[in-house]
Amino acid sequence: MAIVVLGIILLVSGIVVSGLNKQTSDKANLRPTAWIMNVVGVIMIVGGLLSSTVIIVPAGHSAVLMRFGAVQGQLDEGFHFIIPGINSTELMEVRTQKEESTGSAASRDLQVVTTTVALNFRVDRSNVGELYQNVGREYKARIIDPAVQESIKTVTAKYTAEDLIRSRPAVKNEVEEEITARLKVYNLLVEPNGVSITNFDFSPEFNKAIEAKQVAQQEAEKQKYVLQRAETERQTMVAKAKGEAESAKLKAEALKVQGAELVVAREWIEKWDGKLPQVSSSGGMIFDVKSLMDKAAQ
Repeated sequence: MAIVVLGIILLVSGIVVSGLNKQTSDKANLRPTAWIMNVVGVIMIVGGLLSSTVIIVPAGHSAVLMRFGAVQGQLDEGFHFIIPGINSTELMEVRTQKEESTGSAASRDLQVVTTTVALNFRVDRSNVGELYQNVGREYKARIIDPAVQESIKTVTAKYTAEDLIRSRPAVKNEVEEEITARLKVYNLLVEPNGVSITNFDFSPEFNKAIEAKQVAQQEAEKQKYVLQRAETERQTMVAKAKGEAESAKLKAEALKVQGAELVVAREWIEKWDGKLPQVSSSGGMIFDVKSLMDKAAQ
């Protein structure tokens, strides 16, 4: 319409210049100038009127069609004719859009949790006109952000602070269900798996408590390992003592059955350093080593 207005101004100016030309002398001929202004003005008026009757809706958008400011319907992607001065349009994006919102809420154990949620959504293409009529173009600030914050508060209150971390997938699903239900009323659709919890932020006091708890758990695990190791060593010592007792018992039985000489010979052989003496003593007794070796071999 601005082109049409400018064309009208040029056309009127040309008419005025043409009238002034009649009042001037022949030396100052303004007729060509007036003619050019009139031609250009007419072209601009006609071109402006023609261009204002055509609207092209780009891909990924819908146009809200209005008559004297009242919503009459919507135009899909492509080439459309409208009546200038009577009809007007407003473009609305219907592609998938992203909005990131942050909300703070109290958990079930009264810990303050700040949650950041990333949301992928789109405008319901079939109800663009209704959305524009009821909400307008500022639907992110008016509808989406409050809906996300209320959903965060509703879900957070069901969990303790620690459960929010442990049960993150379940929390995410509940938040998505809440947001989907709230936005659907306004013809805003959440994409499948379109909600992501990007961050949980807790108070400094809670973070310190979690850190202290982790340290205590690590210390408990360390003590548990020490106790297990001590128990293993005790069992090893008991087993060793049992083995030594069993060995002593077998030696005693050997003394009874085969005589002391064979037992002493076996002990001597186990401690032998490779040098062969002729005699050896044990318990104040002297033994013939060669004779003992012969008997041990038998």
